[in-house]
Amino acid sequence: MNVDHLYFQKQEEIELAIIYKNYTKLDLLQLKYILLKLHSIISEEQEKISVLNGGIIVDLHDLRKDIFKIAYPYIKTRPNVALSIGIIYQDQEATFTFGGSNFMLEEKPYIYEVGSISKVLTTSILGEMIQEGKVHVEDSLGKYFSSIPDNHPVTLKRLANHTSGLPGIGVLKNIYNVFDAQTPRDPFCQYSLDETIHYFKTHTDEPKVKFRYSNVGMGLLGYILANILHTDYETAIKQRLTDPLNMPNTFISIPSDQADAVLQGYTILGHKKPPLQMNEFMAAGAARSTVHDLLTFMKVHLRDENLGYTLTHQATETFSENIGIGLGWQLADNIIWHNGSTKAFSSYLGFDKTQQTGVVVLSNYRSPILAANPSQIGKDILQLLQNK
Repeated sequence: MNVDHLYFQKQEEIELAIIYKNYTKLDLLQLKYILLKLHSIISEEQEKISVLNGGIIVDLHDLRKDIFKIAYPYIKTRPNVALSIGIIYQDQEATFTFGGSNFMLEEKPYIYEVGSISKVLTTSILGEMIQEGKVHVEDSLGKYFSSIPDNHPVTLKRLANHTSGLPGIGVLKNIYNVFDAQTPRDPFCQYSLDETIHYFKTHTDEPKVKFRYSNVGMGLLGYILANILHTDYETAIKQRLTDPLNMPNTFISIPSDQADAVLQGYTILGHKKPPLQMNEFMAAGAARSTVHDLLTFMKVHLRDENLGYTLTHQATETFSENIGIGLGWQLADNIIWHNGSTKAFSSYLGFDKTQQTGVVVLSNYRSPILAANPSQIGKDILQLLQNK
């Protein structure tokens, strides 16, 4: 079957046109079903939004079709997927949720594990505390742990930009951990808190590695910040970020009255996984959130409304002319971004301050790196917004 144009109507007699010339094996009824669900979840308020660009109106109706075409290759192979996308274009914003063939959409916020997007929640708190004078970016770890030398070369900055020298994934350490089940370690973290402190106690030289991504390092940073605030990390996130920004559906432990909104997650192969549990290094990846809450968070960064947050956008290491890292944030050309992945969820958040555009993509599937995934979807949507 070769579908050039497919039209059908909602109750309001709004016409939806999707152009498909490449999906020759697509079943017409499946396409109608997906499109009907897509169309039904756009709120009446969102239907009225137009995006202004130099006096030219870009109708959200047309933008929605473009976004769906970007997302469709990802949706079509995942029957239980809930893919939530939020966009910001200058002063306008909109959200979309696309469901797979087995997913029944409901009128409620969908809460996802956001994985390593937790890291930029953590560094946002760091930036704010730097701005307030509570900490300094060059503070040594020795200032916060009595067992570590006062002049230790690893600083808060090095934890935040993954230049602390902490080992990456190691086969021998993984084997050791298998036979040391008595030591509690968080998922995606090869070291416990005590093991991490011991590592820095016994490794006091300047790190030789320029960059090595570390969940443990970011987890330790969150632990330090919470201690400075005389609380635990989960409370610190609530007091310093989610309450002030009015992000009611962002948390770590699942409140009983919000449990129904937390999505079931699936592995790459589509197998169900239980909710993520992290204890010591929650700052590295334990947060849950919604597309609406993350749009709220992103807007503060996009518009430089918080000077502490803006500090985190400044490059602390550069790897090429246009590639670097801030405090937590990845920097690529004008895009400031981070992605995330747990055993059963994947996510992307990125924005361009020069264009005042941004996108959030959340999925309840763990996604492969070399195939369609939320990071690629997010980057494609940002490119779409920049070309409008």
